[in-house]
Amino acid sequence: MSTPEQSFQTAMDESSDDEAREEAIHQLETANECGMLADLARSDDIAKQYRERALTGLAHPQCKSVLEDLTEGESLSDSLRERAESLLDETPDNSGAGP
Repeated sequence: MSTPEQSFQTAMDESSDDEAREEAIHQLETANECGMLADLARSDDIAKQYRERALTGLAHPQCKSVLEDLTEGESLSDSLRERAESLLDETPDNSGAGP
C-alpha cells in the first residue's frame, strides 16, 4: 500500500498509466486526504479527467468544506468550478451516523 505522498505523486505522474493514476486518486479519497485531492483538482499540470476525478473524491462529508473552498476560489476553470458546485449540492452535511 502506498503512502498518501506516493499516491499523490503517482496521480501527478504523466508517465504512469491511467489505471495507476485512477487508483492513486482513489487511495487518496479512501484515506480522506482532502488537501491532496484539492491540490490535484487545482493542478494545471494534469489532464482534466484526473482533476475531475479528484473533485469527485472530495464529495463526501469529511471533505465538504474543502470542496466548498474550491467553489469559492479562483483556482478552478469555469467548467471544473461548475462540477464542484454540483458535487457540493449532492454532498450530505454529515455521514448520517446517529447517536
